[in-house]
Amino acid sequence: MDLARQFVTQKFCDHDLVPTSSHHCFDTRHNHVAGQMLSLNYLKYSSEVSINPGELDRFYLIQVPIHGQATVTNGSKEVDVSINTASVLNPMQNTQMTWFEGCEKLLLQIDKAALQTSAEALVGMPLGQPVVFDPKVDMALPATSAWCHTLKDAVKVAQNGGAFGDSAFRHQAMLEENLIFGFLSCQKSTISHFFVNDEKALSSSQLRRAKTYMLENLAEPITLSDLAYQAGCSLRSLQCGFKKSYGCSPMQYLQKQRLGYAHFLLQSLPPDHLVSSVAYDCGFTHLGRFSIAYRKAFGQSPKKTLGR
Repeated sequence: MDLARQFVTQKFCDHDLVPTSSHHCFDTRHNHVAGQMLSLNYLKYSSEVSINPGELDRFYLIQVPIHGQATVTNGSKEVDVSINTASVLNPMQNTQMTWFEGCEKLLLQIDKAALQTSAEALVGMPLGQPVVFDPKVDMALPATSAWCHTLKDAVKVAQNGGAFGDSAFRHQAMLEENLIFGFLSCQKSTISHFFVNDEKALSSSQLRRAKTYMLENLAEPITLSDLAYQAGCSLRSLQCGFKKSYGCSPMQYLQKQRLGYAHFLLQSLPPDHLVSSVAYDCGFTHLGRFSIAYRKAFGQSPKKTLGR
């Protein structure tokens, strides 16, 4: 147990790890892979343990249960964690936890400063104080459930060596940004009211600048922050502007443009050209997902279009 505590401390923070009265044997597993602003983790305790890290200080920690149960207290709020209820630990509040026997969780560790920067970009103003989340995360809510699928997809990509760690994934920043912005948007917090109020309308020139940047950089990694910077607006205004004008998010609009350009190339290039080369030239990094999206958009596989 001391050895487990030492290894987990290396990736998170110092903490007390104490067996409960029902402790009879101990086994644990901790898998960890680091990104630029966050890390993905899997953690399991076979027997019931009490975990007391105090204040996390440097990072937020979102805990999504895979199996088993736990009680998590962050600040003044206690959360009964189960398969339908996750938790988020605010770094500036005291934390105490009990993981019951066989508890397994996916843990998303987000750098405190990176989350604050993302939150300020999302609302378009400096906040002055750190974001505080409601520690209870309702996994039954549609937006939260969709975000959880995004997290699990990121874990699958990492397990296959396609992102995080030493993969040098070209779209790593976009992947991490989606996880951070997605959680800020779906989880109740001290900035949630900003998403209820009407945003400042996006001007036609701002919308045009964002679209121009997309079209001129289709093959390059593009993040929401890049688009907001080019348009000169907040991320929230950017999202609302695209939703109002095109009925989709900026990243969905970007994918449509990439698919459209891929369709043009596949109709124009000789049939012996590589589909993977076209996908890469249009900003897609996963051939399987490109093929699925292309078939959905045009009713046939990229290979068939190229063959014709």
